[in-house]
Amino acid sequence: MTRRAHRSTEEYFLAGRALPWWIAGTSMVATSFSCDTPLYVCKLVRTVGIYENWQWWCFGIGSLFAAFFLAPLWRRAGVLTDVELTEQRYGHGLPSKFLRGFRALWLALPINVIGMGWVILAMAKIMSAAVGWEKMTAILLFTGLAFFYTLLAGLWGVALTDLLQYVVAQAGAIIFAVYAVNHVGGLSSLHEKLGQALGGSEAMRLVPSPGSISPFSAEFWTPAFVAFGVYTFMVWWGNVNADGGGKIIQRQNACRNEEHALLATLWYSLSNLAFRSWPWILVALVTIIVYPQIADPEMAYPRLMMDILPAGLKGLLVASLLAAFMSTISTQLNWGASYLVHDFYRRFLVKERSERHYLIISKVATALVLVAAGLAAFWMQSVTEAFKFIIAFGSGTGPVYILRWFWWRINAWSEISAMVASSAISIWAFSVGDFTFAEKLLVTVFGSALVWVSVTFLTSSAPMKVLVEFYKKTRPVGVWGRVRRTLDEALPPESIARPLRGWFEGLALVLGLTLGIGFFLMGSPGLSVVFSIISILGIVGLWLDGYLTTSSRRAK
Repeated sequence: MTRRAHRSTEEYFLAGRALPWWIAGTSMVATSFSCDTPLYVCKLVRTVGIYENWQWWCFGIGSLFAAFFLAPLWRRAGVLTDVELTEQRYGHGLPSKFLRGFRALWLALPINVIGMGWVILAMAKIMSAAVGWEKMTAILLFTGLAFFYTLLAGLWGVALTDLLQYVVAQAGAIIFAVYAVNHVGGLSSLHEKLGQALGGSEAMRLVPSPGSISPFSAEFWTPAFVAFGVYTFMVWWGNVNADGGGKIIQRQNACRNEEHALLATLWYSLSNLAFRSWPWILVALVTIIVYPQIADPEMAYPRLMMDILPAGLKGLLVASLLAAFMSTISTQLNWGASYLVHDFYRRFLVKERSERHYLIISKVATALVLVAAGLAAFWMQSVTEAFKFIIAFGSGTGPVYILRWFWWRINAWSEISAMVASSAISIWAFSVGDFTFAEKLLVTVFGSALVWVSVTFLTSSAPMKVLVEFYKKTRPVGVWGRVRRTLDEALPPESIARPLRGWFEGLALVLGLTLGIGFFLMGSPGLSVVFSIISILGIVGLWLDGYLTTSSRRAK
């Protein structure tokens, strides 16, 4: 794919907009499935319980929303990066230009670099447990390997290696889970030993229990139940990735058409939650039995891997985690470089040069992102805490990123103020240290909302001519009446009913299957059957609404 990727920056960063849904969707899953994730899940389960996984399961609600409402719109917009949408949506005025340049640097460097840093840190911890390597040795070797093929083949190389790496990583996780459960005598023995070890703890529950029957009593709102409510009803729309997130949007824009973009995101949501969660959770539960006390809960996963697996399988598991690492790092290198080149260098510094020139700069930008991420990993200590910080750091911007598609009044200053407010408030909340994680999220989201809503009404909207062109190109649903009244041609309004049905049907499919599998593994067959039926109803609804049939025909 090297020759193909070097035809243009669109080939290098978007694979020529030719990816079929099954490659694009699997690449999405592989990108979010890294070697850090099982360590992160292991710490959540060991320190809190299974239900704390709603901290990241809740993002499935948002990815399904993005699949049915936003994936077709992104594909119609025809942008190379999500940041490029800024000037298409708000025009070419000074605020829009500033926002595009600032957000490109904000996403490519602090957000992307911190995310890559904890992934590299997790890989270094795994290699320390596996072969005793020093952190710097692991960082230099494996980031260098991912950098090499990302540099050669761009998104083509990333997507196709993702396909293989996902299969290896998922197979390794399942094999490890089977060995781990058998190590403690099987599922029934695991349940029994956990009951003895944890007593009356709620650690094995998939959803935390409220403290009382009445929601109007103070006892009802336990810290665990409040956190669950914050995750499921707020985090998915408050987060910086509420509109899909840059890496997912990159894959959507790389798809062949709108149907492929939607189906790719649906497959990603299903695989991300239902298929990859439970092998990690089972292993985490086994580590509670095998290692009742351990200094670093994140290290329980790789330590158990090295202690119980036979030669051969031990090597396969190490390779599977490295495959997961490679798939994530290669994506983030390519994605981060796309912002630096397309939205900053090409847009503001050096314009109208040859594609060859920008391809060379793309390689330089890829190297810059890699060096910054390696330094971040060297100084980080905890995967979980870094992940929590990033969730909070971007919280508060999500509503603006969603509403710019549904409400004509959102403007460039809305985005700028939301980014500044959420960054400042989250840093303050983490530095104070007196808030729980859920409280930090609440403070960040609603504190930011006070700022950006006020700024939106105190500033002017985007020029009407820009809004009209944007509406005609993307055809969004929502509050666009004032824009529609100025159109020079009659366009029938897009229906909100079908994507809304699709979203609920997708939730039934994905969450129903996730919880159905979970209740089965946790020894609750009745609840497993209930949620499995909900999942079946979801897939039937999607089929009847034409989402699966249309996409399947287009894929063929």
